[in-house]
Amino acid sequence: MELVVVNVSELAPPEPMTVILTALARLKLGYCLLVTHRRQPFPLYEKLAQAGWAYHCQVHDDDHISLFIYRQAEQLLFEQAFDGQMFQSN
Repeated sequence: MELVVVNVSELAPPEPMTVILTALARLKLGYCLLVTHRRQPFPLYEKLAQAGWAYHCQVHDDDHISLFIYRQAEQLLFEQAFDGQMFQSN
C-alpha cells in the first residue's frame, strides 16, 4: 500500500475537510491517505464511513495526530501494511 501525504495542521476550518475530501476523490486503488492534523476531525468520520472509507488515527500529543484513510474494501491490505510498516510515500 502506498501513501499520499497531506498536511492540514496549519489550515483553518473548514479548509482541512475540503483538502481531505479532495485528496480522497483523487486517491487511487491501493493507496492510503495520511493526514497530518492538529486535532481529530470528528465531523469527517461519519462522512468517511458513509462514503465507504475507513480510518485509523494515531494521537501523538494534544495538537498532533496522524490520520490514515483508506477504502473499507482494502482493510486487510491496510492492516498488513500498517503492521509491517510497509508504506511507500508518494
